[in-house]
Amino acid sequence: MSLLPPDRLVGITSLATDPGASFSYQRANDFNQHNNRIEELMALDPDLIVAGEFTAQPTNQLLEQLGYKVVKIGLPVTLDEIFAQIRFLGEQLGEQERADQLIKSMAAKRKLLTMHRKQRPLRAVVYYANGYSAGRQTIVNEILNLAGLNNIAAELRLDHIAPLSLESLIASKPDILILGQLDDNTDSLAHQVLRHKAIHRYASLKQVQKIMIPDRYWSCAGPSSLAAAEYLQNNLTAVLH
Repeated sequence: MSLLPPDRLVGITSLATDPGASFSYQRANDFNQHNNRIEELMALDPDLIVAGEFTAQPTNQLLEQLGYKVVKIGLPVTLDEIFAQIRFLGEQLGEQERADQLIKSMAAKRKLLTMHRKQRPLRAVVYYANGYSAGRQTIVNEILNLAGLNNIAAELRLDHIAPLSLESLIASKPDILILGQLDDNTDSLAHQVLRHKAIHRYASLKQVQKIMIPDRYWSCAGPSSLAAAEYLQNNLTAVLH
């Protein structure tokens, strides 16, 4: 959506309009949407299909067998990898200039984020449903670093999205608790750990800050990653002042 207008981007996944998952959900309404069915994709008659490297492999393979050009993109975990992916897509789409402009804009925002980091890095932990956290080799770890936060899950040498016991979380004594969204999952057993008394007693300490960030900020790696880092910095500033 950042590289093509609606008349050239003939179809996007309907998930793009989900405010819980997509940072660009409002802009997505300007584009035609599909539900990933082969019949829908064929009806769009695309010259190029951009697909995830690790999702819907049977669909990707069938599209290739039917003669469509399918470009698969992976899951970047650093800002430099995001830049490389944008540059690659720009080349595939014949929109190198737009891609370069987007990268330039994001690099400028990264510079601003770096300038606004606190002198003493605070230690933060992200806690998801079922007691999972985001460790090394995740875009979340990169976002925390961009915001000037040290990721406790990375300190504990957790890789990817991995379990983090409640005991380990409390014992690590984080300055910042970043919790998954609760409002839309009031009946979910998976989210009950986020309401555990131990978490909220720890969060009630004066020197501890609790931040709730919408999942759409970091469910995908891209321009929203910088917006997520900015969101964290702004909330830190609000709390500290």
